[in-house]
Parts: sequence; C-alpha cells; structure tokens
Amino acid sequence: MMRRLTGAAALVLLVSALGYAKEAKMAAKEATGTVKSVSGSEFTVTSGGKDMTFAVDSKETQVIEKGGTHKFDKLKADGKPAVISEFLKENQHVTVTYMEKDGKMVAKQVHVK
Repeated sequence: MMRRLTGAAALVLLVSALGYAKEAKMAAKEATGTVKSVSGSEFTVTSGGKDMTFAVDSKETQVIEKGGTHKFDKLKADGKPAVISEFLKENQHVTVTYMEKDGKMVAKQVHVK
C-alpha cells in the first residue's frame, strides 16, 4: 500500500514538473527597440543590434499608444479593420511583450513610447 502511494506521489510530481517546464517555456518575454519595418501581419524591431520579427494576432495583440483608442474607434466607425500599420510606424521606439508560439515570436502587447 505504501509503495503504491509513493509511486502515485512520484507520478504527480513528475506531471507537475513537466507542466511547470512547459509553462516556463511559454512565459512572456520583453524586447525594447526601434521599429524597422511594418507589414500586414508582422513587424520588425531592432533591439540590441539584432532584428526581431514579431507576428501580430488580431485577437491577442494589443497596441498601447497615445491617442490609440481614438484611432481604433475611428477605424471601427469607418468599418475598417485595425491593422498594425495603422498604429506602428518606422523609427518609433517600442517595448514588445511577446511569447514564442509554433516557432514564431507573437506580440502580445506593443507599447509605443
């Protein structure tokens, strides 16, 4: 009986450790730099001398900038989609919070400074 309980406890610990490792791998990361280019579904930021390309998810990516809410409301009122190029321009200084998903860096939040 004790042996089964010990085995069950070890299995629970192993499953918990694997879940924690997966969660840690998917933890949000942050990069600060200058926007190099913007296209329909992605943008590139130069950070620490390295170009980093971020995918944009229309349902998950949030852009924070001064006047951004007004810009979004106007696009919505005009029946236009809110695309990343409406909010980001080359040479803007940004901080990007992102997660790695399916081998891509997916922007979760873009704070325009």
